[in-house]
Formats: sequence, C-alpha cells, structure tokens
Amino acid sequence: MDKPKKYEVLDTDWKNDKRYKCCVDDPNDNPACCDCCYDTWNVELKQTNLLFAQVNEEAKQIGEKYKYITLERDKFKGWLDDLIMVDQLSRELCIQFQVIGAQAERICINSHKAIEAIDILFCMVRDLFEQVDAIQDIYNQIQTCITKLNREELPENSGIRKCLKIYQEKLDAVKKTRDELIKALMKLIRDAYVLHEGICSDYGLKEGIGAWIDLLHCDEDCENGSGTPVDPCKQPVEVNHDDPGDCVLAPKLTFPICNDNYYRWVKKKYEDDVKAASDMSKELVEVNTRKEGLSAKQASLTAALAQVDPKELCK
Repeated sequence: MDKPKKYEVLDTDWKNDKRYKCCVDDPNDNPACCDCCYDTWNVELKQTNLLFAQVNEEAKQIGEKYKYITLERDKFKGWLDDLIMVDQLSRELCIQFQVIGAQAERICINSHKAIEAIDILFCMVRDLFEQVDAIQDIYNQIQTCITKLNREELPENSGIRKCLKIYQEKLDAVKKTRDELIKALMKLIRDAYVLHEGICSDYGLKEGIGAWIDLLHCDEDCENGSGTPVDPCKQPVEVNHDDPGDCVLAPKLTFPICNDNYYRWVKKKYEDDVKAASDMSKELVEVNTRKEGLSAKQASLTAALAQVDPKELCK
C-alpha cells in the first residue's frame, strides 16, 4: 500500500513555485491538473513518438539499403568466383600446354635425328644392293668365262663350279629381300617425315601449342593492379556496322584473368560492397538499438500516464 503524501507548505513566493505553475499551466488539449508529472509525461510522450517515427523510418531506409547492398555483394561474389575459377582453369590449361609443348620439342629433336638416321640407313641399304649387283656382275663374268673355256677340269657341280653355284644361291637369297626391304624402308621414311611435319612444321602441333601459350599469356604472373579500374559497362563498344554478321561481346576478357581490367573491377566492387555492408550493419544495429530504446520509453510513458490519468482518478 502506497504511503500518503506528506502535506507541504508553499513558500511565501508561492506563485513562482514550480508546483504551482505545474497546476495552473494549460496542458494544451488536456484539462488542467494538479499532477505535474502527468502533464510533463504527455509532452515527453509526444516527443518520444515523434523521435520513434523518425528513427523507425531511418531504420527502414537503412534496412532497405543493407538488403540491396548485400544482394549486390552476393552477385559480385558469384561473378568473382566464376572469374577466379576460369583463371584457375586457364592456369591448369597452361600447365598442360607447357608439358605438351616440352614433349613436342623433344619429339621434334628425336624425329629430326631419326630422319637423319633413316637417310643414312637408306644410303647404306642402297649401297648394299649396289654392291650385290656389282658382285652379281662379277659372278656373271666368271660364269661366262668358264662356259666359254669349256674345260674338262671344270666339270659342272664339282669343284669351283659347285662353290660358285652355292654362292649364286646365297646371292639370290639376298636379292630376294631387296623389294620387301626397300618397301619397309620407304614406309619408314614416309612416316618419319609425316610425324616430323605434323608436329614440328610451321603449322604443326608444336606451333599450335605455342600459339595457345601466347594467347593465354602463360608466362605472365598476376600483378596487384593499382588505382580504380575503369567500369567496363560504361566503356563504348566499337561495332563494325558494315558487317551484319559481326557479334560483339562485352566485356572482352583477356588472359590471365587475374590481370584483366574487368576482373579487377568486379573484385573492387565486391570488396567495396563487403566494406559497405559491414559499415551498414553496424549502423543498422545502432539505429535499431535507439529504436528499441524509444519503443521501451513509449511503453513506459503510456503505462505511467494510464496510472495517473485524471479522467480515471476523478471518476
């Protein structure tokens, strides 16, 4: 139970006493009352309601901005992740091209040496059969001489003539290998030259791999670009209107991706949005804290006014 208030005597200058002024001042639409707290709380509640409305609107606007900036941040994050993935894949492709290029270089060296060796082998085989033909000519001359002499001491199938016959059989066996050996040798020469030309010529595999390595700038390292990159969306795109089939893609990416202007622009936009979202989240926490404080104050003042409302007390 509340203790009864103690009676207090006003000072001699009682008209200037704040308790007197509280009771006689006109509280606008509310009837005059001797409870100065009620009048003061009414004014404070109105001020609190106004502040709450302002802070509530501020919180809504910051919340919408935060929602937009986080959505934009996530979009840029997705684009950045895709560009990073393309950069990584291009780097892996560079490694594969460099490995293939190194192997192609070795193949070219070996195939060149193989062609030289095959040329030497062909000359040796040609010389061999030229020597065989020369031996055959000598053999034929000996046989012609023996036939013309027609001597009894040189009967057929005996002595030197038997040896010459066996020699002729061996010589024929060697001559029979000529066609197959020459065919195999010519096929080997053809395959060696085709392999060498297909890999090592100006339009071969080696030059094609080198062109891709140059296109991907495989030897270029990532650099930390300084300054603000130009927005590629605002750059004018040159279109050849004379060619109706011309297809223009913008932005046009260059390799390595990590040094591309569009990649640097997306990365900076993402980093800016991350910072902006972080700052805005702190601001949103601060304004929501103020909003909750004002809301609590509103509830307290409303409850207090309900307790001391003269209309209810005077019933």
